[in-house]
Amino acid sequence: MTENIKKIIEEKLSKILLPNKKNLIEEEIIEGISYKDGHIQISLFANKDNIEEIEVVGKLLKKELQNIEGVISVTTVLTNEPVKKSTSSTKEDKKQTIQKINNVKKIIAIASGKGGVGKSTISINLASAFSLMGKNVGILDADIHGPSVPHMLGLKGKPEVNSDKKIIPFEFNSMKVMSIGFLLNEEQPVVWRGPMVHSAIKQMATETDWGELDLLIIDMPPGTGDAQITVSQHLPLDGAVIVSTPQPVALNDAVKAIGMFRKVDIPIIGVIENMSYLLLEDGKKEDIFGTDGAKNMSEKEKIFFIEEIPLDKEIRESSDKGNPYIFEKPDGITKDIFLKAAEKIEKII
Repeated sequence: MTENIKKIIEEKLSKILLPNKKNLIEEEIIEGISYKDGHIQISLFANKDNIEEIEVVGKLLKKELQNIEGVISVTTVLTNEPVKKSTSSTKEDKKQTIQKINNVKKIIAIASGKGGVGKSTISINLASAFSLMGKNVGILDADIHGPSVPHMLGLKGKPEVNSDKKIIPFEFNSMKVMSIGFLLNEEQPVVWRGPMVHSAIKQMATETDWGELDLLIIDMPPGTGDAQITVSQHLPLDGAVIVSTPQPVALNDAVKAIGMFRKVDIPIIGVIENMSYLLLEDGKKEDIFGTDGAKNMSEKEKIFFIEEIPLDKEIRESSDKGNPYIFEKPDGITKDIFLKAAEKIEKII
């Protein structure tokens, strides 16, 4: 961006007033301004409280900036990651925005950088393992765009609200379960902007009557977008478990997820390598997706390696039946691996 164009844009922005009579610069809702070859892009911080106001501002921006000589197009992008201030004020703001969840002792996120690595399967089986260890466990399905926990636990219906106007979660084998999937029709796609995602996740987490929980497991959506940022910045996470297959394409995205959690000061509990190997009938292992990929990545990133979970047809079948492998196969070979993983995580948190 040339200095001349930049000054003109900033001058125009300073003259656009919000209903509270303050301009965009004073309100610090502009995250970034980019200009290239006649195209301007403005990133605006939006949340559920100011979304209508921000949409009006977006139209004003286009009207004002389109008149600048040499400008071909003006676009606005809505995000829900606030403008960074000084270190001290950022830490203070973070403390103020974190939403406490009453009567929940520990909260961990099960995350991955990409889809298709079996993160939800790991989430429900880890939760089940903790339950077998005598823990009071809750599962929050935060995958807004692709909730799969209801299907994997065989749960259907709409949640009710108690006298305190709290959502009553579903239960599976004494585990408390909440998902956006309970609130939508099964075939209904979720096409939401960041602020709506932000609001839905916070509401499910903080306005659900979880009761007394030793541990709340949050099944995160893939990637490092609005939903991940919402959970990381606004819920009191005690740590995150990263799930990846041994494949380089999955590992590259896992590293991005690790970087995101580090950026928002969330401890990384460790890495679980899913679909680590194919368990053959004769007891031998076949490394379909590569060997020790996640283990080597965890060493490079200086992160604890928790366990490797095999590619087991019975795990997939149990999930499709709506009964986690831990409960479906009490004598299954992989059950002990999930229990060991849960024990290791418990020691760390």
